[in-house]
Amino acid sequence: MVGRRTRWVAAAIVALLAAYTVAWHGLALRLEGVLEEAAAPSPEKDWYASWKRLEAGGFPFSMRMTAQQPTIVWGRGGEKAIWQAPELVIVTNPVNPSGVSLALPMRQELAVETPSRRDVVDIALTHGRAAIAFASGEVGAVDIDLKDVTVTSGKGRALAAAGTVDLLSTPGVEGESRDVFLELTDLMIGDGSAERVERGLARMRVVGAVPRRGTARERVDAWRRAGGYVDLGELVLEWPPVAARGQGRLALDRDNRPIGALRLEVVGYREIIMALAQAGEVRQDQADLIAAALDFMAGPPVDGQRRIDVDLSMQHGRLTIGPFTVMRLAPLWPPP
Repeated sequence: MVGRRTRWVAAAIVALLAAYTVAWHGLALRLEGVLEEAAAPSPEKDWYASWKRLEAGGFPFSMRMTAQQPTIVWGRGGEKAIWQAPELVIVTNPVNPSGVSLALPMRQELAVETPSRRDVVDIALTHGRAAIAFASGEVGAVDIDLKDVTVTSGKGRALAAAGTVDLLSTPGVEGESRDVFLELTDLMIGDGSAERVERGLARMRVVGAVPRRGTARERVDAWRRAGGYVDLGELVLEWPPVAARGQGRLALDRDNRPIGALRLEVVGYREIIMALAQAGEVRQDQADLIAAALDFMAGPPVDGQRRIDVDLSMQHGRLTIGPFTVMRLAPLWPPP
C-alpha cells in the first residue's frame, strides 16, 4: 500500500514537472512573440527595435530573454537616434510575470542623425539595472540604477561621468500624475577640469496625462496643451563651495522651452556666476554686476558664508534673476 502511494506521488510530481516544463517553454514562445510585436515599426509610435537573435534561458526558476546585438531607433523623417549594444538581458518571473528586470550592457552606443550630420557617443558603466513593474497592463514603477557611468564622443573626447545615477518613477496618488526621484553623485562635465558636482537630487511630480500614442514630440505637446506641469518639491545641488536647495514649478511654452519659477537658498552663489562667465554664458561685466547685486541682497555673512534666497524665472526663452538674464533656454526640439 505504501509502495503504491509512493508511486502515485512520484508520478504526480513527474507530471507536474512535465507540465511546468511545457508551460515554461510556452511562456518563452509567447514572450518572444510579445517582444517582437512590441518592437515592430508602427505608425502610432516613433520608435522600433530589432536584434540579431533572441535566446530564452533561466529554466526553471526564472525567464531570461537575451537579445543579441539589439538596436533601438527613435524618430521619424530625417532626424533619428539609434541605440546599440552587444546584448540586452530581460528577466521576469515565469509564474507571475508582472514585471521585468533589464540587465543593462556595460558598453552602449548612441548615435543622433540629421540630414546634415551624425553624432555618436559611447556609454560605459560597471553596473546597470532597470526594473519595470506592470499593473492592469500599464507601466507602474520604473527603477533605474547605474554605477560608474562615463560618456565619451565617438572620437574619444570625455563628455560626462557620474559615480551613480538613480531614477525612480511611480504613479502619483493624485489623479493623472507621476512621482519622479532622480539622484546623481560625483558628476563631472567634460574632461574633469571643472570641479565635480558631489550630489544632485530632484523630487518632482509630473502632473497631467501623457497620451500613449504619437511621437514623443506629439505626446509632450499634447501634455503641454492640456495644462501639464512639473511640481519640483525638492531640488538639491552640492558643488563645493556651492550648495543650493529649493523648489518650484515648471512647464513648457508654445515653443517647447522651459517656463516657470524656482526659489533657491544658495551658498557660494558668486562661484556660480563666475563659472557661467568662464563658460561664456554671460559676459564678465554682466557677471560682476549680478554678483554685486546678489551681495547686496544677501546681507552680512553667517558663519563666514553668504546665503541668499534667489528667485529664478524662466520665460520667453530666458533664465533670469530679477532684471538680469543669466542664460538662454533652448527648446526640447528644434522647430518642425
